[in-house]
Amino acid sequence: MRGPLLSGALGNPATLGRVCNIVRDHSPVVVLSALWLAEVLASEFDVLALVEVEKRNAALRAQRRANKIGHPLNVVVAASEVPLAPGSVGVILVDSLVDIEEEPAARDLIVALLPALKPDGLIISLDPTKNPALEARVSEIFLAASLTRITQIRPREGALLTTGCAPHAAVTAARIRTLFPEQ
Repeated sequence: MRGPLLSGALGNPATLGRVCNIVRDHSPVVVLSALWLAEVLASEFDVLALVEVEKRNAALRAQRRANKIGHPLNVVVAASEVPLAPGSVGVILVDSLVDIEEEPAARDLIVALLPALKPDGLIISLDPTKNPALEARVSEIFLAASLTRITQIRPREGALLTTGCAPHAAVTAARIRTLFPEQ
């Protein structure tokens, strides 16, 4: 399995193989925004891709391609809301968390995803970086979001996989109340 030509170190077979090994026991799989990643992983798993409105046409083409070859890819245009039922997702893959410039915004994104995770669910960030400061920043975001068992691996030079487990449901509820007091 290989990503598209311009996917770089993240689309390398070693990186994608490592992602598949991590994801294998945690389904269903949700991929945020990274349509290429959702399409590639659909060759191995049932995948739901949540994409922005601007990617609607590309998402429809990707879904048609996947369906044509029998890969289980579903695409939802999610805008700013993530339409996932509480406790329904095994893994959420986030592409390039380091690209979110403001750390509080990145943390809030991760915290907002927590209710959708099953009790043993994972959040994985795939980041194209060789910079140790950016590696530390991603782990800080995971820590700030109350994720547990955080690990970082480099399956290939320039590819960073950061994995964190869902915290206890009470911790998630408290974080959500703090982040969204009106709920």
